[in-house]
Amino acid sequence: MAETPRVGIVANPSKEGAKELLTDLISQLDEKKVEYVFEEETAAFIGADSGVNFDSIEEKIDLLLVLGGDGTILWVLRQLKEKIKPIAAINTGTLGFLTCAMEEESTKLIDGIVTGEYETTDRVVIEGQFESGGRVRNRFYGLNEVTLCRGVDSRVIHVEAIINDQPANRYTGDGLILATPTGSTAYSLSAGGPLVQPGANVFAVTPICPHTLANRPLVVSADSKIVFEAPEQRDDLALMVDGQLVASITEPATVSMKKADFSLPLISLPGQNFFGVLHQKLGWTGSSI
Repeated sequence: MAETPRVGIVANPSKEGAKELLTDLISQLDEKKVEYVFEEETAAFIGADSGVNFDSIEEKIDLLLVLGGDGTILWVLRQLKEKIKPIAAINTGTLGFLTCAMEEESTKLIDGIVTGEYETTDRVVIEGQFESGGRVRNRFYGLNEVTLCRGVDSRVIHVEAIINDQPANRYTGDGLILATPTGSTAYSLSAGGPLVQPGANVFAVTPICPHTLANRPLVVSADSKIVFEAPEQRDDLALMVDGQLVASITEPATVSMKKADFSLPLISLPGQNFFGVLHQKLGWTGSSI
């Protein structure tokens, strides 16, 4: 029998029913004698005596039990970065594409954690930096995608894509996305990008509303170095990472990206698979016969 892991608990307090679910999970963990600690904001939410901040929580746990949706998982990744632990997430949000269980499956998930009967998929993470005026302005990590797009005004922008120091294409339109396989079902999909299995070692370069039919999505090795160059524009640009504004760009800029040295281990229950999630979450059923 697998050794019972030490569990860190992170809950999104804004989700309806979060406190009731959290109370039930605590009872289950206590019954099975599982060692656990609360992240400090979660501890305050549940009224626990003490919690552990993100600076030190990774030293005390083997995996994270997250109550929330995809946004909560992305928030946890931004806090821990390379210190991230395997995440088992219970969906209390809306779509919950990255979560592995619904509220009614919480008992099954806890049983799986205790017995070790679960699967883990390592998700590729993008590491990047934004440069302008000869200086590095920002460094970032992204699980879903990095997007260079137009700001408030509606005029088109121009972005050069450079792959392994070779000019690949010049895109004119609303912007350009670099998506991981995980992010292939997010913004990139809405922009017409390809669906990619989570274990694939690739990135997708997806133009947003390109102004020519010749500009199509491009799939490249995740071992590539990808650069988006933004020359002088008439209007401001926005650099977005996983839906969060990282920078407003007012002068020529370069965004350099590559696969991070760490990945995000996402836990799933036995029997779950990528295509089943597509069918369930996105209603992807293909053509009728």
